[in-house]
Amino acid sequence: MHFMDTAKYIFIKFFGYLCIFCGLVIGYGVIQGIDEPHFFVVINGVKRADLEAKMLSLALPVLFIFVGFMLSLITKKDVEAISKARQKFWSIFKK
Repeated sequence: MHFMDTAKYIFIKFFGYLCIFCGLVIGYGVIQGIDEPHFFVVINGVKRADLEAKMLSLALPVLFIFVGFMLSLITKKDVEAISKARQKFWSIFKK
């Protein structure tokens, strides 16, 4: 494995864990506000305090956690295979 592949692997893992952390922090705040009647969500400029709007605000943290989990599953072998595929693709255009 090349140095750049190792660096990409470390960056992808770090970004995956960072996404999970951000999703958990944002989600914790939203979950705390679900039962609070004075907590409102602004959707299209309208302040809403119903449960449906509050549950909709959980979509972004869940997305962060999902993306972070998928990125954390990547192995060094996957990064190496992607680099080889990219080199093979761009070799067509080199003279």
